[in-house]
Amino acid sequence: MDPMENNCAQRTAVIIPAYKPDGRLPPYVEALERAGVGKIVIVDDGSGDAFSPLFDQLPEDGVCHVIRYEPNGGKGVALKRGMAYVQEDCPEQDIVITADSDGQHTVADVLRMAESLAENSDGLLLGSRDFSQEHVPPKSRMGNRITSVVFRLLYGCWVGDTQTGLRGFARELLPTMIAVKGDRYEYEMNVLIECAALKLPMRPLPIETVYENNNEGSHFRAFRDSARIYGVIFGGFFRFIGSSLASFLLDYGLYLLFNNAFKAWAPALEHEFRFLFISVLTRILVATILARVLSGVANFLLNRQFVFGDKGSMGRSFPRYLAVWLMNMLLSAGLTSSLHLWFGWSDNIAKVPVDILLFFLSYHLQRRWVFSKKAAPER
Repeated sequence: MDPMENNCAQRTAVIIPAYKPDGRLPPYVEALERAGVGKIVIVDDGSGDAFSPLFDQLPEDGVCHVIRYEPNGGKGVALKRGMAYVQEDCPEQDIVITADSDGQHTVADVLRMAESLAENSDGLLLGSRDFSQEHVPPKSRMGNRITSVVFRLLYGCWVGDTQTGLRGFARELLPTMIAVKGDRYEYEMNVLIECAALKLPMRPLPIETVYENNNEGSHFRAFRDSARIYGVIFGGFFRFIGSSLASFLLDYGLYLLFNNAFKAWAPALEHEFRFLFISVLTRILVATILARVLSGVANFLLNRQFVFGDKGSMGRSFPRYLAVWLMNMLLSAGLTSSLHLWFGWSDNIAKVPVDILLFFLSYHLQRRWVFSKKAAPER
């Protein structure tokens, strides 16, 4: 073995979550040991007494360590238990790799991932499979493609293999990974979402695409676990929709109240002026400002608490929110006025399509900038 390759392996801790594994696990662990991996942490995720003989085959020799508990907690629990052990008891390993126990991740790919992380430890390194190959099960091919597209639309990052279990990162990210929510398969999707929120790069590493027996050894439950994963993907977006809908109804109701009141009792506000290339009616501008101020305060509090879970100082997020809010308000007033004056649209109806477009712009700005997160500090 090349000295450089051996050094990378020694610096690496491999975490393997295992729930009712088959006979491939012991020889896989043995092969990792022969390859010089510094620490191998196998997490028996409540497999039960029937699988004790298999786990008993794994050596407790200073390199291999088995964590056992009951009942079954889920893949997310197992991964975080393994990471906590590495954080507390493996100070010599500064490269952390997670791998599945079902034979999908080869020892050669684990070593390549360790070497890549030794050269560049930024962000999360993802073992990326080639789903165009003929032996890939159709459900896996289509599932990953759809998830990748949806993830790109909602979180602004392209991840070619969202469901890969072969992942690697530097030791400094352990606190961040342990803090990610999720007990079962949804945990791995939450990790991707957290990395997107923290602006951590997610880099692909091409790996061998292995599906033995049509992937029958996997404990992935197609309907239930897919529902969990897509619930995670859409969860934040749906909460944003709910918050925005409540704020829009408040904003639109107040706008109608002020705009119609000004029509009846404030004829002086029927003045039209131009701002850059946009025609603005003073009545609409004032009604928009008053409605948006009141609804904006409510929307900020809802988004901060329930949508993005911002734990930081309001002194950081509120000015940013104010900038987005002000931009949206001016665009809403200007575009609504222009549609009314140029095309004769009803000034009450024109606001609806304008604010729908601004909704998507606001979501991405708030997620990526206003309520952006910072990585958890290493202990």
